[in-house]
Amino acid sequence: MSSRNVYGGLALALMMSLGCNNAADEQAKADKAQIEANEKIAQANREAQMKGAVAQAEADKKVAEAQVDFMKLREDYRHKINSSLTDLDAKVAELELKSKKEVAKGKVAMDARLADIRKQRAVVDADYKSLETTTAANWDAAKAKLDKEWEDLKSLVDKP
Repeated sequence: MSSRNVYGGLALALMMSLGCNNAADEQAKADKAQIEANEKIAQANREAQMKGAVAQAEADKKVAEAQVDFMKLREDYRHKINSSLTDLDAKVAELELKSKKEVAKGKVAMDARLADIRKQRAVVDADYKSLETTTAANWDAAKAKLDKEWEDLKSLVDKP
């Protein structure tokens, strides 16, 4: 019976030894799998950061291009208004000369008209100057307002 106990003990020791090796092997596999997963996660994070940086750079480029386009649009419009105002000022100068030649009732009406023109010209001039700081966000409203004021001024000058 003692040999049976010895063999049983050896068998038990052998099984425990194999069990320990299997557990150690399994832990090593799990550790390796975790390391590989961490490396894949890190790589995915690097790729996501790179894609994000590229996307941000492209967005920044588009914003810069839009700002340049807006500044050109604003300056072209300001140039157009400035040229129109120069032409209009010449017409107003003619009206002022005409007013000096008018007599009595005609002079009073012409002077009143010139006063209205100067007042409207000051309004247009103030809004024209404010275009320099107008942003894209409020451009449409500022332009529409100035266009309306310009038409009002032009009609005062062109009035027969």
